[in-house]
Amino acid sequence: MHAFELLTEAEARELIELFRAARANEVRALRRAIDAALTAMPAPLRKVSRKIIFGS
Repeated sequence: MHAFELLTEAEARELIELFRAARANEVRALRRAIDAALTAMPAPLRKVSRKIIFGS
């Protein structure tokens, strides 16, 4: 038996919501960190660097 199976349905829903919120926070924080790093670069390198990081 897995620990997740021991949770009530309400507890499981809450846990999933917490994981989703944590993931969304992580994505926002990463985006802010990347933007801060890119703004620290000389302007001619920003566009190229953004393409390398994010593709296309």
